[in-house]
Amino acid sequence: MGRAHVREFLERFVLPLVAGGELHVGAPIPMPDLERWEAELGSASVELVAVDDARHAVLSTLVVRPPALVLEGDEIALAAGLHNALFLVHPRADEWSVSDRQRRKIIDTALAMVSRPLTRNRTRVMARHALLHNLFHLTRSDVTVSWWTGRARFQGQKPPKRLTAWKGMRRVREDITIVDFDELLAVPDTAPVMATLLRRTPLTQLLDSHPGAPPLHWEDAVFLLRDAELARAVAYRLVPDAAPRDQVSGPSRLAAAFEQMLERAPDESDVRAVAAFLVHLSALFCLAELNLREVNAKSPLISTVLAIEAAGQRPRGLTTLFALPGALAMVDPRLSVPPGIESVPALAARWKVHRAQSAELLSDAVIEGLAGRLKRHLKPAPHDPTEVVSLPTAPAPG
Repeated sequence: MGRAHVREFLERFVLPLVAGGELHVGAPIPMPDLERWEAELGSASVELVAVDDARHAVLSTLVVRPPALVLEGDEIALAAGLHNALFLVHPRADEWSVSDRQRRKIIDTALAMVSRPLTRNRTRVMARHALLHNLFHLTRSDVTVSWWTGRARFQGQKPPKRLTAWKGMRRVREDITIVDFDELLAVPDTAPVMATLLRRTPLTQLLDSHPGAPPLHWEDAVFLLRDAELARAVAYRLVPDAAPRDQVSGPSRLAAAFEQMLERAPDESDVRAVAAFLVHLSALFCLAELNLREVNAKSPLISTVLAIEAAGQRPRGLTTLFALPGALAMVDPRLSVPPGIESVPALAARWKVHRAQSAELLSDAVIEGLAGRLKRHLKPAPHDPTEVVSLPTAPAPG
């Protein structure tokens, strides 16, 4: 059997990974094939253009002017590592007589493929996100077909037409089960590969994630908050027009990662950047309530997600998210209020309502405890020069 050309991998795996559709997972990709594919990219211009056009379409919803993208060997390696991880959970992997030793080798190869250097280059970060933006939405449809004399299950495959023919006469029934990220890529075999891969695409982790995904490592992603256009896109994606629990899901996840960040030794400027970003997300919650009839009415969002009776069901990071502005007010008041909020009186009024309601539903101990953790990383704010004026001492008489 001839060796597969990179064109086949681009058409059958990479393009549907970016644009959507059915991904074809075959036998594991060995490292020599990956090296050969990098050399073959020059002869796959049709497939490369299709992939890059699809990536451009993905980025057009994030930034005004998406950069020009050219798929490189770096991204082919990331896709190949993901392919091999998906092979490990392929329903037919056992049929292909994969021993424990072979599985270990496949995992090691996948890890080597996704262990590309971390990057802060804007174009490369966006290129990786455009390639992997569907990662948390990969699913497998398992179909169970039952008929009058038996049943059969097809994992990730369409049942043959002979089994689904004459549905009424043979009493054919098809039950579809969707297998999501948890069962596909958050399992022990693939978890190390996913953790390594996701560190290479921090923009994907900021924009979208899954409860079963490894936590965000803020030190890898904080540089994106200093890009105003990308930070704005992330903020608006994180706070959708949805039910209260869905609105706070993404911000809570990032607040939970912030909690872990405070347990390490991050740079002070990074802590300030993340804290300011989370406070900005809190302002977006206020912005969504400007249409309330009563200016000083309590927030329906906070009443729902911080309800005392639902305390045991709060997502991780939610308490920190709503306690952060109050804690920052004790440590560095400049970070506790989003800049410019006072210029919109209605928004400033909602902000005060949110802060008072959060303080009421969260204990003082929670806010003070978070403030204590912040003090370990944030130096006292210097005095404003307008507040401290030093004049020369007048000479003593005589």
